[in-house]
Amino acid sequence: MADNFTVILLQGHFLDPEIPQALYVVDVSVNAVSSIAAIIGNALIIVALRKIPLIQLHSVFKAFLFNLALADLGVGLIVQPLYISAVLMAMYGYHEASGILGALFYLANWYFLNISVFFLTAIALDRLLALHFERRYRHLVTFRRVAIALVFLWVLKLAETLIIIFDYRIFNVQANVGLGICLPLITFCYLKIYFTLRRHDISVRNTFPLQNLRGTCPTEYASARKSNFNLMRYKRTVYNILYVYAAFVLCFLPLFCVMIVSQTRGVDRATKLVQFSGVTLIYINSSLNPLLYFWRIREIRRVVRRTLSGVFCK
Repeated sequence: MADNFTVILLQGHFLDPEIPQALYVVDVSVNAVSSIAAIIGNALIIVALRKIPLIQLHSVFKAFLFNLALADLGVGLIVQPLYISAVLMAMYGYHEASGILGALFYLANWYFLNISVFFLTAIALDRLLALHFERRYRHLVTFRRVAIALVFLWVLKLAETLIIIFDYRIFNVQANVGLGICLPLITFCYLKIYFTLRRHDISVRNTFPLQNLRGTCPTEYASARKSNFNLMRYKRTVYNILYVYAAFVLCFLPLFCVMIVSQTRGVDRATKLVQFSGVTLIYINSSLNPLLYFWRIREIRRVVRRTLSGVFCK
């Protein structure tokens, strides 16, 4: 076993003497509320995605959202309850139980957070491929291929996470390399999409000026309307997932900055406090995502409203 993992298992990882116990109480309360919100919100999103017909939401995009919601559900259903239980056990002096729960939390935490980052990366790559290949996209990126890739990703990340038990240093290297690749790759994909769409808009405006668009070419105008409708639907999916990515970056940014500072200046009490709060902020992201889906994706909004009305109107 890695030294870090053994320390967690034997001593309990959570009650740092430099962090006031009152802050632990507040943090446990915030995580409890966030956990309930994540469970309810992501469960509703998963149910909604299962009910939405494929003609309303492309099957591949639907599969990505389903798995991202499943990962967020895992955070609310497994990661946060394990964290809360480990902290409470440590507070009441049950250090052995706290160590076991802390070790399980440590594994689940890395697993679900890592896989969420990879799902966001997969969605960004999918949107870039859809724009690049256009009509060939549906033949290249099929639901079957995506489903196999997603299952493989779940299994792969589980295997990578279990490396913590045997050698924490190897896992730490591969996790940092993975984040170092995924986050810039997501940014690159969306920047590439933005500039491509911008060039396309300029080209359309030059080809079909507004004053001539309804002129003597009804066939060309109808073709432009149809093409524009498809492009608008594509833009909507990109903007919807951009909100999700932006929320993730904002929630992850404080912890990321603290990690950089701690590598250069070392870890002091202020750094520990910010890191302590930053971890909880990442967990809150799992309860924010369902709200973003509900706000931005009207197909999900309709089904969730029908589901809730069916539950409360009985």
